Amino acid sequence: MLPYASYLRVYEPLHALPAAVRNALRGGTTAVQDGSATLAAEQRTVLTRAVMSSTISIEPASPTDLYVMRREGRTFCCPVDMPLRSWLSMTSLIDTIGGAAAGAIVPPEALALADQQFLRWRRDNPQAVPHIRQVTWGVPRTWFVLVVEDERTRYEADGGASVRYRARILDARRRTAHAHRTLRRTVDDSELLEELSGLGSWLSTFHHDSWVEVDYAGVAQVLSGALDEDHSAREIHSALAAIGRGDLTTAATAYRTFEERWRLVNAFERAN
Repeated sequence: MLPYASYLRVYEPLHALPAAVRNALRGGTTAVQDGSATLAAEQRTVLTRAVMSSTISIEPASPTDLYVMRREGRTFCCPVDMPLRSWLSMTSLIDTIGGAAAGAIVPPEALALADQQFLRWRRDNPQAVPHIRQVTWGVPRTWFVLVVEDERTRYEADGGASVRYRARILDARRRTAHAHRTLRRTVDDSELLEELSGLGSWLSTFHHDSWVEVDYAGVAQVLSGALDEDHSAREIHSALAAIGRGDLTTAATAYRTFEERWRLVNAFERAN
């Protein structure tokens, strides 16, 4: 696992997946890989596109591009959704640095081609939303609102240790709504409230029997020996509970502990 990205994934039950994925699974044409193999393939694709930016294209998704989770005798899948995620990343880049600067990085004709390809894909997939969100060099504080300490597990992949949380989507939605109500009454932080609101809206687009996964993936490598001492979800929920009862001192202490841990990751980003 590359030591820079963490992931937030939604796994839906089979009957809620796109028809192409259901048909591939039913017909046995999809070779289901374990999560680490799917992640490795996804990261290879991202790296290839990054170093070959002059030939950007939005390629059709393959039904084999998915993560699989088994819970309580049932199978849940998380499509990689690379076409949609690729386009969202590109539009975010353009919004951040401007079209002229983006044109200096990627030839305008390549951007135009990607635009045409995405529009064709979007016409065939008008309701699609990405099942995966990712960030680099850390795990967003709002992701920890979705999960609790008891849902944390440690796992091994590619010879390294990492951490993931898995929660029912109904629990994640409830926790997000509660956090938004609590913070709206007490905290003057429009960016945080907007982020929570957007997260809740995104979760509402998926089937109610789905599962949510917060995966440190390669970011765990930066935490190194501090991984066993990491209790970020507990700290975020402790801060929220303290805010709810008006104990801002305790809330600040819990949040400061959280920030100190992730400052190590931010320092690693600056050094690289």
